[in-house]
Amino acid sequence: MALAVIAVIYFLPRAGSSGSFVGFLSMFIVLFLTTGIGNGSTFRMIPVIFLTEQMRAAEGKGAEAQEQAVKNANKEAAAVLGFTAAMAAYGGFFIPKSYGTSITMTGGPEGALYVFIVFYVTCIVTTWWYYARKNAEMPC
Repeated sequence: MALAVIAVIYFLPRAGSSGSFVGFLSMFIVLFLTTGIGNGSTFRMIPVIFLTEQMRAAEGKGAEAQEQAVKNANKEAAAVLGFTAAMAAYGGFFIPKSYGTSITMTGGPEGALYVFIVFYVTCIVTTWWYYARKNAEMPC
């Protein structure tokens, strides 16, 4: 997503360059595609994390404890998924608002795009640190 936004910025018109509509549109399509992939992976990762955490806690305590762990994980994951979906719904407001604010303040959308890049990189680092690196506390 961050690379797609960098490419969107590259294809924007600027002084001495008219930009490229085809490049701009292509990169936004890539951005939409990767956003969907990121959304799907986030909503898949949440139940896996809670189930893994609960199953670790129930390890070696018998079948009844494991059944209860699955129930607890499902309840916790449902609550977090609901909250996550509610927060995600704000994207439909904040993303266009950030473009409008950037255009008002700077005359172009680049400011908002740079903020998105920082956000995406922060998400990458956070996900890597907690879930993907060697010896992560909750590998997925």
